[in-house]
Amino acid sequence: MPCLQVSKHVMSFSATLKILPLALLLACGSQPETHTVPAAATVRALPAPTPHQTVAARKDPQTFTWQDDVCENTGTFPAGAYTRRQLQDTYQLVTGFMLTTTVVPFQLRHYNDAFFFQAARHLTHEHDSLAALLHGLKVVPTPFWQKIKRLRELELAESYAFSHATLEGYFHPDSWLSNAYYAHCAEYATALASTDSTIVMQAWRKLVDAEKADNGIPESLEAAFAAQLASPERMRYAKVALMTFGWSNCANAQRKYNDLSGQYPLPDEFAKLFTHVEQSNCVDVD
Repeated sequence: MPCLQVSKHVMSFSATLKILPLALLLACGSQPETHTVPAAATVRALPAPTPHQTVAARKDPQTFTWQDDVCENTGTFPAGAYTRRQLQDTYQLVTGFMLTTTVVPFQLRHYNDAFFFQAARHLTHEHDSLAALLHGLKVVPTPFWQKIKRLRELELAESYAFSHATLEGYFHPDSWLSNAYYAHCAEYATALASTDSTIVMQAWRKLVDAEKADNGIPESLEAAFAAQLASPERMRYAKVALMTFGWSNCANAQRKYNDLSGQYPLPDEFAKLFTHVEQSNCVDVD
């Protein structure tokens, strides 16, 4: 009867007694101690890839997927042409880096220190976060996309300066007369800086008339103006309208970098990075 070989280094004697039958232990006790050395395992080396296989693997096309407003897009590009991060970062230039903090008081209840202090804090945090993200983008290294990255940086800086000028005007009214947009929006800026009710009311009246000319129901604008004009809060109503719909629209129209998507066909340029683009899961926009 063959005896079971028990390694002295695997378990203690007392532990072995709990596992092996007594008769087997007695039978094996008279046997000379032997040590069995396992045969070495045979390892068969895999064949090395042929040069043809290695080159073929390197040339396998790769894909990148992105979602636009209408479709899911899958683009094919040669392996090694770009990194996945370069494509991801470049597509962020397509969608843009817009500041979303509201710095104008669309309603009278927002025309107060609390609203503008909160807007200032949010604006600073949002700008700093977006600026850091934009600066760190690793875009496709072509002159066109390097240019777009720089233009996005200028766009963000300009947007921040515009919003900052609005907030500064509330806290320091004299700054309306010296900011970068005064030359083109002098009438609104002068009224916002003034405490003279005549100047303010005249500018407000002119603004409402201009809005009525482009509105399908001008009588509703006139009725709202008449009601606010009769209010004891008319000066504050006027400042809200002049800041939100007068100065803001006028100054925004003077910005240089607020229409990059209109000046450059960025989605089309991004698609040109791929040899083929397939669209799926498109939304019916009709």
